Amino acid sequence: GRSSKVDEAYRLGCDVVIDKSSEDLWSAATKACPAGFSTIMDANGVSTLKESYNSLSPSGRLIVFGFHSNLPLGQAMLNPLEWIRMAMKQSNMPKFDAMDLTVSNKSVLGFNLSFFAEEREVLSDMFDQILEWISDERLECPNVVEMEMENIALAHEFISSGKSIGKIAVKTE
Repeated sequence: GRSSKVDEAYRLGCDVVIDKSSEDLWSAATKACPAGFSTIMDANGVSTLKESYNSLSPSGRLIVFGFHSNLPLGQAMLNPLEWIRMAMKQSNMPKFDAMDLTVSNKSVLGFNLSFFAEEREVLSDMFDQILEWISDERLECPNVVEMEMENIALAHEFISSGKSIGKIAVKTE
């Protein structure tokens, strides 16, 4: 999304990084993977879902886990006009035809990270796997910015700005 994040993506081991602030996302994606992608994980929503699906290879999987581009951010979220715009975006959300899914052998899956809070056993296994990969140096840990709990509003503002790189951790003690 931002040029300032490109170096960090390469540092973490990405082979191809698309900076959609300086190049067309879908042209660059097609150039990087002309046959299409086996998996696309989309957290953007209405702004990318249709092209994400269109960019899948046969038997590809589109995994939807967020709607960043649908939601108003910062002070704008209090503006009633933003809520009307959000409803309009919702009406433009792509619909996926069951027959097309079957014929193209593609899948669309979705989940909400918030609902995993009670899934401790599943999450524990996943975190153990991630920690093993980090320990074995098969996975690089992203940049982590630590902030004190009294700065929670600043942490929220920072992540909402899109200017953060990596993860933001709020210390509780």
